[in-house]
Amino acid sequence: MIFYELVQLYEQLVRQRKISAPGWMDEKVSYGLMLHEDGTIAQLISLKNEKGKSQMMPVPQHPGRTSGTLAFFLWDNGGYLLGLDTAGKPKKARERFEASRKLHLDLLEEVDTKAAWAVKNFFLTWKPEEALENEHIKPELEELLKGANLIFYYGGSLVSEDAKIVEMWERHISQHETKETGICLVTGKREPIARLHPLIKGVRGAQSSGASLVSFNADAFCSYELESGGNAQTGEASARAYGAALNYLLADTQRVFTAGDVTVTGWVEEGEDAYQDLMMALLNQDQRIQDADIQEALKKLTRGESISWNDQELDPDHTFYILGLSPNAARLSVRFFLRNRFGLWLENIQAHEKRLEIVLPYHVARMYLPFWMILEEMKAPGGKDTIPPLTAALLQSILKNSRYPDELLYCTIRRIRADHNLNWKRAAILKAYLNQNCRSDKDKEGWSVGLNTETNDQAYLLGRLFSLLENIQETSAGGTLNTTIKDQYLNSMCSTPALVIAQLLKLKESHMKKLRRDKPGLAVKLDQQVMEIMDRIEIKIPTQLSLEEQAVFMLGYYHQTQKRYERKQEDA
Repeated sequence: MIFYELVQLYEQLVRQRKISAPGWMDEKVSYGLMLHEDGTIAQLISLKNEKGKSQMMPVPQHPGRTSGTLAFFLWDNGGYLLGLDTAGKPKKARERFEASRKLHLDLLEEVDTKAAWAVKNFFLTWKPEEALENEHIKPELEELLKGANLIFYYGGSLVSEDAKIVEMWERHISQHETKETGICLVTGKREPIARLHPLIKGVRGAQSSGASLVSFNADAFCSYELESGGNAQTGEASARAYGAALNYLLADTQRVFTAGDVTVTGWVEEGEDAYQDLMMALLNQDQRIQDADIQEALKKLTRGESISWNDQELDPDHTFYILGLSPNAARLSVRFFLRNRFGLWLENIQAHEKRLEIVLPYHVARMYLPFWMILEEMKAPGGKDTIPPLTAALLQSILKNSRYPDELLYCTIRRIRADHNLNWKRAAILKAYLNQNCRSDKDKEGWSVGLNTETNDQAYLLGRLFSLLENIQETSAGGTLNTTIKDQYLNSMCSTPALVIAQLLKLKESHMKKLRRDKPGLAVKLDQQVMEIMDRIEIKIPTQLSLEEQAVFMLGYYHQTQKRYERKQEDA
């Protein structure tokens, strides 16, 4: 399924001239090796941009190399094209140059053009031992020894653009024979089966040289005595196509979303970039998404109306694919592959953002809680960057508008209990979880944006009561406390309230004595608020609260606390 959709995308991108045709691929190239007709070097051209970045250029297709000696046609690094010793192994460098020499002389043997002869003469006359002293090579030697790629030029043009050479190469690719043929699982046709699948680059945490989606390196991974590519029969053409399409998607970091160990990309069948732009901006919570014009555009799309975005017409009914990949040793793992209408994806993401809405502290200007920030709240200080089992599951639940993973609730409460910090972000996460995972409307009482004074949910009332008791303690001390009852009793109050409520009420009476003496008016007001909540709490206080009830408790505590600070802000 994944390969089929990527092959379809590849064909669309080829038609749009956004990607190289079959037999060709885009690679980073740093220098152009300009040749005279006799094969001598005329000039070494830098192909880097102003920022010193290598240029992506169409080059002859190659299967990728992870070990051994394998030369590339018409382009390669200095070790292969020039025989430079890039690893302190002169014998190995010589072997690589000889492999490149043989490849070019064999392929260009019957091609009779000036460009072809320039390359053939180069390999017939070039002496690797003299490379270090060559006047054209010397100025860029440091970069070349680091593995920078070169490509051949002749007469001011790329040798790979010579019509006869192009014709020869494409004929060579189409006539390439393999020992094994079979039914391709992508096309359903009998054709040569890819022994090795292409390397995929751009996945966060994976090898920079690329990793495979499909590979076999032990007998335990083989079935029915099938070896290597025979276990996942994919035609060579389909393998090249899906690899090229996926590398194209991942190469543009502005259109890729990364969260923890998951790298996410997406596309529409038509291959139009604007769909990716809008989707990735939403997942990344791009600041532009808050603009009124963009919000209006999103509303239209979720209503099923077409809009114009980045000079492209967006149709909400177009199918949009979302693929999540993670590194796994030298391979890649597919964490999820989803497909749906583009408009529905937007609707699901906005529904998630709606569930996160909560009353904010006065010092927070506006709601901003992107996916990466949710993960950050799960992380222990000095701990790992992310929680891998949670990342993919949480992202899928947002995209599919389904239940949040239970780990989200567990991790959030664990962090609150560990550092006693119930900030607005964690409260918003708890509210979103409760609203999505507890389906009963009765259960959702009190899980509103701000304080709900109507609900009789016992856990919520206990949370409100705990906030009031903390307020009484702080007010009686005149703001001089280093620690409050939250630091001492939050964990026990939210998990086993019946065990500590008597002690807290006893402390409350001692604090009220001081308040009645110093601030009698305020004491009466606070006492009334406590009694109002106590009248609604059942006589038999729960001996233990479940995780969900603990979340409701914390939400009640947060709402009541924000109401208290809201009053202070109004008084100021």
